[in-house]
Amino acid sequence: MVKFSEVKNYQKQLSQESGLYFFHVNEKLKYVGQSKDLWVRFIGGYLKKDTKQHVNSKLLDLIETSLDEIEVLFVLMEKELLKMTETLLIQKNIPEFNEIENPRKERHSVQKVIGRIVKESNRQWTFSEMRDYLYKGWNKRIPYSHIDRALADYKNLTNHCKQSQKRQTLNPKK
Repeated sequence: MVKFSEVKNYQKQLSQESGLYFFHVNEKLKYVGQSKDLWVRFIGGYLKKDTKQHVNSKLLDLIETSLDEIEVLFVLMEKELLKMTETLLIQKNIPEFNEIENPRKERHSVQKVIGRIVKESNRQWTFSEMRDYLYKGWNKRIPYSHIDRALADYKNLTNHCKQSQKRQTLNPKK
Protein backbone atom coordinates (compact mmCIF):
# COMPACT_ATOMS: atom_id res chain seq x y z
CA MET A 1 0.00 0.00 0.00
CA VAL A 2 1.46 3.34 -1.03
CA LYS A 3 0.24 6.92 -0.95
CA PHE A 4 -1.02 7.91 -4.38
CA SER A 5 1.40 10.84 -4.44
CA GLU A 6 4.30 8.33 -4.09
CA VAL A 7 3.28 5.96 -6.92
CA LYS A 8 5.74 7.66 -9.29
CA ASN A 9 8.56 6.35 -7.07
CA TYR A 10 7.64 2.73 -7.91
CA GLN A 11 8.34 2.71 -11.65
CA LYS A 12 10.89 -0.09 -11.37
CA GLN A 13 8.52 -2.37 -9.41
CA LEU A 14 5.45 -1.68 -11.59
CA SER A 15 6.95 -1.43 -15.08
CA GLN A 16 5.95 -4.38 -17.31
CA GLU A 17 4.13 -6.04 -14.40
CA SER A 18 0.51 -7.10 -14.68
CA GLY A 19 -1.82 -6.99 -11.73
CA LEU A 20 -4.70 -5.47 -9.87
CA TYR A 21 -4.76 -2.09 -8.17
CA PHE A 22 -7.03 -0.93 -5.37
CA PHE A 23 -7.78 2.70 -4.53
CA HIS A 24 -8.52 3.31 -0.85
CA VAL A 25 -9.50 6.45 1.05
CA ASN A 26 -9.51 6.26 4.84
CA GLU A 27 -9.26 2.45 4.59
CA LYS A 28 -12.42 2.28 2.44
CA LEU A 29 -12.15 0.57 -0.92
CA LYS A 30 -13.19 2.97 -3.66
CA TYR A 31 -12.10 1.20 -6.87
CA VAL A 32 -10.60 -2.03 -8.18
CA GLY A 33 -8.82 -2.04 -11.53
CA GLN A 34 -6.58 -4.29 -13.55
CA SER A 35 -3.77 -3.70 -15.99
CA LYS A 36 -1.37 -5.71 -18.09
CA ASP A 37 1.28 -3.07 -17.35
CA LEU A 38 0.68 -1.23 -14.09
CA TRP A 39 3.27 1.48 -14.73
CA VAL A 40 1.87 2.35 -18.17
CA ARG A 41 -1.62 2.44 -16.67
CA PHE A 42 -0.62 4.90 -13.97
CA ILE A 43 1.87 7.09 -15.84
CA GLY A 44 -0.40 7.36 -18.89
CA GLY A 45 -3.69 7.51 -17.01
CA TYR A 46 -3.92 8.47 -13.37
CA LEU A 47 -0.67 10.43 -13.14
CA LYS A 48 -1.13 12.38 -16.39
CA LYS A 49 -3.24 15.47 -16.89
CA ASP A 50 -5.60 15.33 -19.89
CA THR A 51 -4.98 11.62 -20.43
CA LYS A 52 -6.25 9.83 -23.53
CA GLN A 53 -6.64 6.56 -21.58
CA HIS A 54 -10.06 5.62 -20.29
CA VAL A 55 -10.05 6.55 -16.62
CA ASN A 56 -12.97 6.39 -14.20
CA SER A 57 -14.30 9.96 -13.88
CA LYS A 58 -15.12 9.58 -10.18
CA LEU A 59 -11.55 8.45 -9.58
CA LEU A 60 -10.19 11.48 -11.44
CA ASP A 61 -12.37 13.76 -9.30
CA LEU A 62 -11.08 12.02 -6.17
CA ILE A 63 -7.47 12.47 -7.32
CA GLU A 64 -8.07 16.18 -7.94
CA THR A 65 -9.82 16.82 -4.61
CA SER A 66 -8.35 14.34 -2.10
CA LEU A 67 -4.88 13.47 -3.36
CA ASP A 68 -3.30 13.24 0.10
CA GLU A 69 -5.95 10.80 1.37
CA ILE A 70 -5.63 8.22 -1.41
CA GLU A 71 -3.67 5.01 -0.97
CA VAL A 72 -3.12 2.43 -3.68
CA LEU A 73 -2.51 -1.27 -3.17
CA PHE A 74 -0.89 -3.21 -6.01
CA VAL A 75 -1.16 -6.98 -6.36
CA LEU A 76 0.95 -8.51 -9.10
CA MET A 77 -0.59 -11.48 -10.92
CA GLU A 78 -0.62 -13.38 -14.17
CA LYS A 79 -2.42 -11.66 -17.04
CA GLU A 80 -4.71 -14.64 -17.52
CA LEU A 81 -6.15 -14.21 -14.01
CA LEU A 82 -6.74 -10.45 -14.12
CA LYS A 83 -10.31 -10.16 -15.42
CA MET A 84 -11.72 -13.09 -13.44
CA THR A 85 -10.09 -11.95 -10.19
CA GLU A 86 -11.08 -8.32 -10.70
CA THR A 87 -14.70 -9.36 -11.32
CA LEU A 88 -14.82 -11.56 -8.22
CA LEU A 89 -13.37 -8.82 -6.03
CA ILE A 90 -15.77 -6.18 -7.37
CA GLN A 91 -18.74 -8.50 -6.88
CA LYS A 92 -17.65 -9.35 -3.34
CA ASN A 93 -16.52 -5.92 -2.11
CA ILE A 94 -18.80 -3.63 -4.17
CA PRO A 95 -16.41 -0.67 -4.40
CA GLU A 96 -18.17 2.67 -4.65
CA PHE A 97 -16.63 3.80 -7.97
CA ASN A 98 -16.72 0.58 -10.01
CA GLU A 99 -19.67 0.46 -12.40
CA ILE A 100 -19.19 -2.73 -14.42
CA GLU A 101 -19.71 -6.02 -12.56
CA ASN A 102 -20.77 -4.12 -9.45
CA PRO A 103 -23.90 -5.55 -7.78
CA ARG A 104 -24.62 -2.07 -6.46
CA LYS A 105 -25.08 -0.87 -10.05
CA GLU A 106 -26.00 -3.93 -12.15
CA ARG A 107 -28.83 -6.38 -11.58
CA HIS A 108 -27.08 -8.81 -13.93
CA SER A 109 -24.06 -8.81 -11.62
CA VAL A 110 -26.28 -9.83 -8.69
CA GLN A 111 -27.56 -12.70 -10.83
CA LYS A 112 -24.01 -13.81 -11.65
CA VAL A 113 -23.21 -13.89 -7.94
CA ILE A 114 -26.38 -15.88 -7.24
CA GLY A 115 -25.49 -18.38 -9.96
CA ARG A 116 -21.95 -18.78 -8.64
CA ILE A 117 -23.15 -19.34 -5.07
CA VAL A 118 -25.72 -21.91 -6.15
CA LYS A 119 -23.18 -23.72 -8.33
CA GLU A 120 -20.42 -23.75 -5.70
CA SER A 121 -22.73 -24.88 -2.91
CA ASN A 122 -24.33 -27.51 -5.18
CA ARG A 123 -27.60 -27.32 -3.28
CA GLN A 124 -31.06 -25.82 -3.49
CA TRP A 125 -31.60 -22.33 -2.09
CA THR A 126 -34.86 -20.55 -1.43
CA PHE A 127 -35.16 -16.98 -2.63
CA SER A 128 -35.42 -15.79 0.98
CA GLU A 129 -32.27 -17.71 2.00
CA MET A 130 -30.34 -16.22 -0.91
CA ARG A 131 -31.69 -12.72 -0.24
CA ASP A 132 -30.57 -12.87 3.40
CA TYR A 133 -27.22 -14.45 2.53
CA LEU A 134 -26.40 -11.71 0.00
CA TYR A 135 -27.71 -8.88 2.17
CA LYS A 136 -25.54 -9.98 5.10
CA GLY A 137 -22.56 -10.86 2.90
CA TRP A 138 -22.60 -7.40 1.38
CA ASN A 139 -22.87 -5.85 4.85
CA LYS A 140 -26.34 -4.47 4.14
CA ARG A 141 -25.00 -2.20 1.37
CA ILE A 142 -27.27 -3.69 -1.32
CA PRO A 143 -30.96 -3.25 -0.47
CA TYR A 144 -33.34 -6.20 -0.38
CA SER A 145 -35.37 -4.56 -3.16
CA HIS A 146 -32.40 -4.67 -5.56
CA ILE A 147 -31.74 -8.34 -4.74
CA ASP A 148 -35.47 -9.10 -5.14
CA ARG A 149 -35.49 -7.53 -8.63
CA ALA A 150 -32.57 -9.77 -9.62
CA LEU A 151 -34.38 -12.84 -8.27
CA ALA A 152 -37.63 -11.92 -10.04
CA ASP A 153 -35.94 -11.50 -13.45
CA TYR A 154 -36.67 -15.05 -14.63
CA LYS A 155 -35.29 -14.65 -18.15
CA ASN A 156 -31.84 -13.48 -17.12
CA LEU A 157 -31.54 -15.42 -13.86
CA THR A 158 -32.03 -18.65 -15.83
CA ASN A 159 -28.71 -17.95 -17.56
CA HIS A 160 -26.93 -18.51 -14.24
CA CYS A 161 -28.89 -21.24 -12.45
CA LYS A 162 -32.09 -23.21 -12.57
CA GLN A 163 -34.91 -21.56 -10.72
CA SER A 164 -38.60 -21.75 -10.05
CA GLN A 165 -40.47 -18.49 -9.61
CA LYS A 166 -43.52 -20.41 -8.43
CA ARG A 167 -41.69 -22.30 -5.64
CA GLN A 168 -39.12 -19.50 -5.25
CA THR A 169 -36.16 -21.86 -5.37
CA LEU A 170 -32.74 -21.82 -6.98
CA ASN A 171 -30.90 -24.97 -8.08
CA PRO A 172 -27.56 -25.71 -9.70
CA LYS A 173 -27.54 -26.47 -13.40
CA LYS A 174 -26.74 -30.10 -14.11
